Amino acid sequence: MIQGIDHIQLAMPPGGEPRARAFYGELLGLREIPKPPELAKRGGLWFELPDGRGLHLGVEEPFVPAKKAHPAFRVLTLDLLAERVSQAKAPVKWSHEVPDVRRFHGEDPFGNRLEFQEHPSEHKLTEDEVLAVLYALEKEEVTIPDAQRRRAEEAPSGGVPFVCSNGWCFVIFSDAFEWDYIIRVTAPDGRWLEFADMMGEAGQPSPMPRLADYRPPAQIGLDVWGLLGRSEEVGETGRVR
Repeated sequence: MIQGIDHIQLAMPPGGEPRARAFYGELLGLREIPKPPELAKRGGLWFELPDGRGLHLGVEEPFVPAKKAHPAFRVLTLDLLAERVSQAKAPVKWSHEVPDVRRFHGEDPFGNRLEFQEHPSEHKLTEDEVLAVLYALEKEEVTIPDAQRRRAEEAPSGGVPFVCSNGWCFVIFSDAFEWDYIIRVTAPDGRWLEFADMMGEAGQPSPMPRLADYRPPAQIGLDVWGLLGRSEEVGETGRVR
């Protein structure tokens, strides 16, 4: 009987291999695997997902993109991927109909519909870890690209994701780039924290506690996140003190 799915297949037009490699390989980070010689003669590409399942793109002529049927990919850090897709000028349409699942829909370069979803990690960040990153941002040990800052200033409302140089991703209330007003923050390992976790009831922006006078506690190993500043004094354990 059926044990699972081996691969999924999408169609693409003839000659679309370079665009497919740029999108699925470079942007989404999937590993291309060689097609068997006889199948390679037909064109198309094969990619491998991290769990070993396959994503195959086959040439179809005449080509018609799939606008309804679609694969749904699980993602560790959804906000980070959404930012990468947006920077590549590809569509990002958030959807909130499914409880406890964060997701957005997009399209590949050929117009095929795609879904990307994130299931909340059981392990949350601590408030001190989030504040430590914000502290590093204040000291400019961690940076935000100027293009992202400009995009926030030009946005009609808040909710624009910002990807830090250490891989952390913040979604904030204010389009004026005030770090006191976060909606959600996600670490590179998938752990996360939301406004409600830090402040209680969500929906009413309030300055995050202790940020103005904050100093990272000794037990927060900033070097783990690439936040260690040149001017900090470091003990034998590699922790800031």
